Amino acid sequence: MPRWRPHIFPFRSFAKHENSFAVTFSGVVKGPDGRRFSTLGFFDGSGFWKLRVSANVVGEWSVRTRSDDPQLDGKTVEFLCVPNEDPKVHGGLLVDLDHPYHFVFEDGTRYFLMGYECDWLWALDMGDLSLPTLNPFLDKIAAHGFNHILLNVYAHDCPWREGRTGNDDYGPPAMHAWEGSNEEPVHNRFNLAYWQHYDRVIDALYRRGIIAHLMIKVYNKMVNWPEKASREDDLYFRWVIARYAAYPNVVWDLTKEGWRDKDLEYKLSRIRLIRRLDPYRRLVTVHDDDAGYESGEYDQLLDFRADQQHSDWHETILSQRRRHRWPAANVEFGYEHGLRGVDDWTYRVVQPPEEVCRRAWEICTAGGYAAYYYTYTAWDVVRPDDTPLGYTYFKHLREYFERIEYWLMEPHDELVSEVYCLADPGKEYVVFLNKPTRITLKIEGASGPLEAEWYLPFTGERVPAGELENGTFELTPPLSRGDTPVALHASLHTKG
Repeated sequence: MPRWRPHIFPFRSFAKHENSFAVTFSGVVKGPDGRRFSTLGFFDGSGFWKLRVSANVVGEWSVRTRSDDPQLDGKTVEFLCVPNEDPKVHGGLLVDLDHPYHFVFEDGTRYFLMGYECDWLWALDMGDLSLPTLNPFLDKIAAHGFNHILLNVYAHDCPWREGRTGNDDYGPPAMHAWEGSNEEPVHNRFNLAYWQHYDRVIDALYRRGIIAHLMIKVYNKMVNWPEKASREDDLYFRWVIARYAAYPNVVWDLTKEGWRDKDLEYKLSRIRLIRRLDPYRRLVTVHDDDAGYESGEYDQLLDFRADQQHSDWHETILSQRRRHRWPAANVEFGYEHGLRGVDDWTYRVVQPPEEVCRRAWEICTAGGYAAYYYTYTAWDVVRPDDTPLGYTYFKHLREYFERIEYWLMEPHDELVSEVYCLADPGKEYVVFLNKPTRITLKIEGASGPLEAEWYLPFTGERVPAGELENGTFELTPPLSRGDTPVALHASLHTKG
């Protein structure tokens, strides 16, 4: 087994069970240097229970099953973990302990989060094993720099576009997460066809090196969820973690629109449940629950903040970084309209791609991370053949930041006049202007001249700006491109 590659170990029982989903089944996994953890298994039909396991260290490993079904109990498998040669696989995503506002993979590779919300991604190609729509769609968005997709584990419908309004409307979906229907779900029995399809979606993301940001619950998509804190609710959480925790490209999000559930104790209990059940310790967050974050209740339970903020984008990230030292992401701040303009939308609130891009730059120059929305892929109306202009703008954004040492830089707006500045003072500076205007920049502590250049976020053009030394400089950006945003980069060293 390659390192960090999930592998399925199947075990069969011929025993008759009233409800196979209620059978307890898990595995004790042992690895080199005394490594040991317990992982949940799951029933997958036709008398088979499965363990999905991934190993993070090269060497000899073993799995021993535990079950209340004697035919499944005490089975042992041994395997050898070998190096993973896939350049897209770097292990699980972690918070960088040396630079706690940022992420890093297990193997030390840096990760600049470039998010993309596609809630109904899993609804594409249901029933078609070859995934003829999903695969080229993922290839396209990966080619445009998106490496972090936010998607629901399950959703039913959008109240602003209720019912099947066309062939591109996937709500309600063709398959449900449970047996029965959304109106009368059987919450202690899962629809295996749904989950086997979802497996293929997660694996497609894994093979492209894309993080799957799984929103386990969602409160505004008309789902008939199990009763909170019930046995069926526990079963659902156990099921999701059993199937997907072994994937190193998974991040857990307790719920989209978490603020809609006012029961903080319930949410805290679910976060603790995730922590208890996940042996791989994947990162955990909660989407848009300011009360829980600002009260400090989440500080010791979550790994990063996933927010929704539609104004004061730069200032909000600054405030969140001051409140707690962890990565801060505004994953919902704008919605690009359809290809025909501002009157082309599925959800009534839309912005031009240029405005969405500006907001993302304000977030990133505050030291935060951003996620892109397109009105025809964000929710249940999905048009994967569209290539909106924002794809190119966000590709430029990621490429720009991956050429700089952003993890060493902090917000330093005080060094510039009336605009935004991210800096490692004396070594590297990024200044962002929403429109071209004369600015002043203060440089101190530089050991030599800094090479400077202007950058146009919409086009990706670079214009030399000369050399800067210690002192306060007045700088005028290029004006020939019109009233568009511009960034200034100054550094002791250049990137290829």
